[in-house]
Amino acid sequence: MEKSISKYSIPALLVIIALMVAAISGCNGRSGTIVDGINDNYQISGVLIEDWNRMATRAQLSFTRNDTLVDSGLVIIGNESLTYDTSTDVHKLTVEPSGTYPAGTYDLILADLPDFLDTVLIDMADTFSLTISDPPNRLNPGGDVVKLDWTESPGADAYVFAAVSRHLAYTEAGYSSWAGTSEGTVPIEAFRWSDGIAVDTGWYYLFAYAYVGSPDSAESSALLPVPLPSNIVPNIDQEPISGRFGTIVVAGRDSVHVTIQ
Repeated sequence: MEKSISKYSIPALLVIIALMVAAISGCNGRSGTIVDGINDNYQISGVLIEDWNRMATRAQLSFTRNDTLVDSGLVIIGNESLTYDTSTDVHKLTVEPSGTYPAGTYDLILADLPDFLDTVLIDMADTFSLTISDPPNRLNPGGDVVKLDWTESPGADAYVFAAVSRHLAYTEAGYSSWAGTSEGTVPIEAFRWSDGIAVDTGWYYLFAYAYVGSPDSAESSALLPVPLPSNIVPNIDQEPISGRFGTIVVAGRDSVHVTIQ
């Protein structure tokens, strides 16, 4: 169950936030931080995902103050406000279709009014495309390795490639790996049962993600076709707020049919 984070409409919220930001802006135009309780420590962990397979953009973010959930906090990305989901205790956003956040820089506004207001800049990489370079006919007898290529995603820090049995996509299953360049090789283990020997036949979906920043693996796990391999180092440290946040663009999938040799 989700609840509204404020009695105000989104346009009204943006006006309120804009006025507060203007009141505390420095000479460079960026907002500072309002903090009445100087001993408060805020932490976030989250992700913004543009998925061209689901034709939607989703965000999920955990927001805490001194390890206590800020359920009444304001979380705004660009011009979209996240709502607090009481069933999962995180702030969420779903916007359709994809493309709501094209490549560029956006404000992530965090507020625990009237004591705290801060802005974190986040970047979104550009769209890109994926293809299977081997096997060329998308038939994979015996579950051999599969080689992937994808076009460069301008603005991306790096990439992830993934494979999952077609019926298990978006269920937090599958294989994934980090990639520093625009190519990757899915190993035979991705097409095996848990014993690592028997071939798990059927159609598999192949994916590539372009990410920026430090997307949280736990918050993104159920939103991605296949979870991230692990967390990378936190990227937010602007006292009194710290943590990790990143963005991910998921390219349109490709597929391969695994059969017995």
